[in-house]
Amino acid sequence: MQRLSISTFLVLLVVALSITSTYADTSDDVEALERQYFTALENQDQKLMDSLLADDFVISSMSSNWSMNKDEFLKTVPKQVITAQDITAVKVDVEGDRANSQVNISMTKTFDGKDHSGDYEVYSVWVNKDGNWKLIERKIKFLEPSE
Repeated sequence: MQRLSISTFLVLLVVALSITSTYADTSDDVEALERQYFTALENQDQKLMDSLLADDFVISSMSSNWSMNKDEFLKTVPKQVITAQDITAVKVDVEGDRANSQVNISMTKTFDGKDHSGDYEVYSVWVNKDGNWKLIERKIKFLEPSE
């Protein structure tokens, strides 16, 4: 009886460790994708940005009243000139094939020649489609201009 209990415990432990490891790997994957997104933005890399976005991607502002689909957003990438950015926090919550992330970032940037520098909270939804994570929704909250 005791051998059965120890065996059952060991099996459950291995399963729990496997799930925890998978979750950690997935969280790390999504965090790396968040960093790639901001690298693509900084480098004005439309090809990399396109590869990260789902076809039904939508980006919107929580601070003002605008939103864009994937094609509209990709056209803005060359208009964004980032001279400095600092990701201060990345939080990822994975539930199956869906991940929610929050990125806190400070940026020195212009958009279409106008200053958009400041601190932002960026909330995103990623979906794993056929083994590839794709960004489907992004909401941007402008916190305050950089000091």
